[in-house]
Amino acid sequence: MNAEGETRGPAASAPGHPFTIHLVPSSLRLATTGLALLVLAARADDPLAAARAEAPQVLPPWILAESLPRTLQGGRADSFAATLGPSSVVTAADWSGRGVTTLAEALRRTPGLLLQESFGGFEPPRFSIRGSGLDSAPTSRGVALLVDGLPLARADGAFHTGLFDPQLFPRLEVYRGTLHMALTPAVLGGVLNAGTFDPAATPGLIAQATAGDFGGRRAQLTLQGTTASAAGSYQDADGYRGHSHQRRSALQAVTRRALSPTAQLEVSAYAAAADYDVPGPLTLATAFAQPRSVSAAVLRDQPRRDSSLIRAAAQLKSATAAGDVALGLADLELHDDFYQLQPNGETDLTAHALSGHATFARRLILDGTEHQLLARAIVTSGDDNVDRYLNVLSQRGAAFARYTTRATTLAVNVEDLVWLQPTFAAGVGFTALHGRRELTGLDPTPGLRLSLPFDDWSPRAGLLWTPAAHLSLHAAVSRGIEPPTFDDLVAVSGTYPSLSLATHALSAQSAVTWELGARGTAGPLEWDVTAYRADWHNEILRLADAAGLPRGAVNAPSTRHEGLETGLRWRLTTNPQRLTLSTTATVGRFTFVDDPVYGNNRLAGAPPATGGAELLYEHPRGAYAAVETTWAAGPIPVDHAGRLKYGGYALLHLRAGWRFSPRLLVFASVRNASDRTYIASTAGVLDLARTPATTSIFLPGPGRAFSLGLEWRP
Repeated sequence: MNAEGETRGPAASAPGHPFTIHLVPSSLRLATTGLALLVLAARADDPLAAARAEAPQVLPPWILAESLPRTLQGGRADSFAATLGPSSVVTAADWSGRGVTTLAEALRRTPGLLLQESFGGFEPPRFSIRGSGLDSAPTSRGVALLVDGLPLARADGAFHTGLFDPQLFPRLEVYRGTLHMALTPAVLGGVLNAGTFDPAATPGLIAQATAGDFGGRRAQLTLQGTTASAAGSYQDADGYRGHSHQRRSALQAVTRRALSPTAQLEVSAYAAAADYDVPGPLTLATAFAQPRSVSAAVLRDQPRRDSSLIRAAAQLKSATAAGDVALGLADLELHDDFYQLQPNGETDLTAHALSGHATFARRLILDGTEHQLLARAIVTSGDDNVDRYLNVLSQRGAAFARYTTRATTLAVNVEDLVWLQPTFAAGVGFTALHGRRELTGLDPTPGLRLSLPFDDWSPRAGLLWTPAAHLSLHAAVSRGIEPPTFDDLVAVSGTYPSLSLATHALSAQSAVTWELGARGTAGPLEWDVTAYRADWHNEILRLADAAGLPRGAVNAPSTRHEGLETGLRWRLTTNPQRLTLSTTATVGRFTFVDDPVYGNNRLAGAPPATGGAELLYEHPRGAYAAVETTWAAGPIPVDHAGRLKYGGYALLHLRAGWRFSPRLLVFASVRNASDRTYIASTAGVLDLARTPATTSIFLPGPGRAFSLGLEWRP
C-alpha cells in the first residue's frame, strides 16, 4: 500500500515514460566525471514530450501502462508483478518530517517485509521478504536490490545493505514473491527497486538535517531539476552500545537527454562509503542486564567493517506507437574489508559485476482482446577476489586463504498480460535460467575448487478481477529458483590460529508459491491484504556456532513458508483538521516439513508476527503530532531445534513538527519513548543451542533516543 494512497492506472501514471538502457563507460571514474558535467549541462526542456503524447502510455522503465484504473498504486517497473501480485511504493514524501536513520524506519509502512536491526543505525539489518534470506547477514541474499531495474549487488546476488541509503531516491518499489522474475531472476523473496528520477518533483534545492542522542547526525542535500537531479548524504553516530561508531556518505545522480523525438538517454551513478564498528552479540541474560556492554572478545579483536561501492549506468529509452525497446548495462565495483572476531578472521573482498538486459514490449489488439507482451533477456557476470587473514589482536595477521570466484547468470523471460474483459485480466509467463558458480583457490589454499552449474525453467500465471472501481482481487501461482551465493558456499574451519576454508557444494533452492490478495478503498479507508503459501525445496540455511560465528550453510530438503501481509490507512477526520490511522501487520509461519532431524519445527530467526501502527494528527496551520508503535511477537526461536528462544517487544515512538513557512519545517522525535530493553535480533541462527544460558548470539536494541531536525524545500 502506498502511504500516500495514490490511485493507479493512466490517470495516476506519468504518461509516456519509455524503456530503459544501461551503457557502461570504459572507466567508472570517467563515467562519474561525465555524469557531473551532464547534470550541470542538462536542458530544462523535454523534446520527447510530443512523441510521448502520441505513443501508448508506458510504465517506467519497461512495461506498458495498464488499460484500466486501479485502486491503490503498486510498483510500475514490473507491470506483470504489480498487476497480478502484491507490490508497494514508498516515496520521498513518506520520510518528510521524520528522522529516518535505518532501512527499517524507511520501509516501516510496507507490508510483508521483515527488517530486524542488528546494532542500530544503518548497519545491515536482517532483511527478508516471505522468509527468504532470513539468516543471511552480514551480507544479504534472497531479495534483489535494484536501482532503476538493474542490480546494486555482486554478481552472485549478495549485497551490502549498509551501503544503500534509501532516502537518496525519490521512489522505492517493493515486489513480494516470485511473480517479478522478468525484472530480476534468481531470488525467491522479492525485489526492492529504487528509482532515481521523479519527473513530477518541484525543481530546486532540498536540505535536510537531523541530530540526536548517541551522537547521531545526518545531513542530506538534493538538487532537483527538470531533466537532472543529484542527492548526497552524510551520516554519523557514536552508537548506543560500546564499540559501535558508524559513518556513511553516499551520492546518487541522474540526467536525461533526448537523442531524437522518440529516444532518450539516461546516465546515472551511485557511490557510497561506510565504515563502522561491530559491537557483537551477548548472552540473553547480559543483553537484558547490560544492553550497552560488549564482550571481552570484542574488546580484544575490535571487529569493524570498511566498505565502498561505485556504480555507473546509462539507460537508452525508446518509445513509439508500435512498441518500446530497451537495451542496457550497468557496472559495479565493491570493496569490503571486514574484521570479524578471532575465530573467523578478516575478509578482504574486491568485487566487479556487469549486468545488462535487452527488453521488448508491445501492446497488441488481437480479435478485440488487448495483449501486453514482454520479452526480456538478462545477463549478469562478475568476479570476486577474496583474501582471508587472521585477526591478531585487531591487526591483520597471516593469510590463511585466498580465492577467486566467478558468477554468471543468463535469463530469458516471456510474459503476456491479456485483458479478456474490461474488468478481468489474465497473465502467463516463464523464465528460462542458466548459470554457473565457480571458485578457484590460490596460495595458500590452492586446493579449493568448486564449480556448480544450474539450469531451470520457471512458469508463472495470475488473474486480476476488478468488480468495482475501488476494489481489485488477484490470484497467482509462480515458481522461482535461487542459486547459492559464495558466502553460502564457503565457511571457515579449524580453530584459531589454525584456520582454513572449506567449501560446501549446495543445490539451488526453489519454491512454488500460491497467493490470493485484495486491495481497495471504501470511503476514507484504504486497505491491502495478501495471503500466500510456498513449498520450498532445498532451502539454503546459513548456520552459526554457539558464539554466533558463521559455520556454513546446508540444504533443507523440504520447508514451507506461509503468511498474511496486510496494510491499512484510515482517514478518521479530514476537515479542517486531519486524523489518520496507518497500520501494517505481517504474520509468517516458516517451518520444516517432516524433517528427519527437526520434524515440523519453526525455522529459527523469524518472529511469528511483526507490524506497526501510527496515529497522526495534522493541523491546517502546519503543525502535526503522531504516536507510533512497532512490535514483534514472540517467542522467537534462535535454533532450529527450538531449545533457545527470546520474547517479542512493543515499542512506543513519538514525533511532532511545525511548518513555519511553505519552505521550512522543524520536527522532533523520540524513539523507544518508554526506554524499553529488548532484543532487536540475533547474530545468525543455530542448528542446536547446546548450552542456551551461555550462548552469545543476542543483539540488544537501542534505548530511548531524542532527535531534532529541519527541512528546507523549494
